[in-house]
Amino acid sequence: MTEFISRATPEKKKIRELKYNLYVHGSQEENVGGWASIILNKHEQKTVLSGKEENLQNPNRIDLIGIIEGLKWIYLSVEPKYRKYITVNLICDNVYCVNIVKEWVDKWKDDIEVRPNNDLLKEIIELKTKININAKWVYKVANEYSWSVNRIANERVSEI
Repeated sequence: MTEFISRATPEKKKIRELKYNLYVHGSQEENVGGWASIILNKHEQKTVLSGKEENLQNPNRIDLIGIIEGLKWIYLSVEPKYRKYITVNLICDNVYCVNIVKEWVDKWKDDIEVRPNNDLLKEIIELKTKININAKWVYKVANEYSWSVNRIANERVSEI
């Protein structure tokens, strides 16, 4: 067994390390939205990102912002030579946003300009060329992280 482990190249070891879970939630009241992202690396080390946006017209926009900010953080936190090995499991309670990342944005490339939130969709397209993303819908209280990201996003909305 130790012979097999010793044959693993540093590159193969790095590939195994570059797997992340990204939990995202967006919350909106009237035209103010809060987003939160919880990022877990392979060792369950947690990073929490959150923000607030005003003058929102589209409720899905705040979830997309959370997704983009989380993906950007992951991408920029990895050494450039290893970025091509990043794999992210995106976990979100917004079915629309999960489907955007999973399949729709790839089909919309040719007519992206007519889509709502096309500025954010362009960023997702760019990030998908750099990162392997697996998107999954989950009920907002399915586990500790889904619940936490929901709570954080809601707190950001209610901040004065």
